[in-house]
Amino acid sequence: MFEEKVKDFDEVVAFGENNNILGISNPAFELFLLLHYKDAYEKYIKPNEKEIISNEKVGNQRYIRNLFTQVFGINPKKNKSIGELVKQVDFAIVEECKINEDIHQCSGQVTCNIAKIINDIRNNKAI
Repeated sequence: MFEEKVKDFDEVVAFGENNNILGISNPAFELFLLLHYKDAYEKYIKPNEKEIISNEKVGNQRYIRNLFTQVFGINPKKNKSIGELVKQVDFAIVEECKINEDIHQCSGQVTCNIAKIINDIRNNKAI
């Protein structure tokens, strides 16, 4: 959705990277949450990449949110147990490496770099 709403994305990223670490999940944050499922890339992301990136509405939800809800059985915006996914962050780190993590090249691509940031922090590589 941000591709439709954010004009001059490259300028926004360049400005944001000044003294910050930017985390981006395209098309939406639910992509990062979905990555917490073991084998998420092979099972859910790769076969649905076109639908994920277009992120059209399915009923009253966007595609990626609907997919997440189907896989995990919870509403990511309303269920407090969403915090339990932190226990599966290692899956997210592995799965995220299978998609684009370059926030400078995310237009039209399933992209997420949030697990990379978490892993960099764990390994004291984050600046």
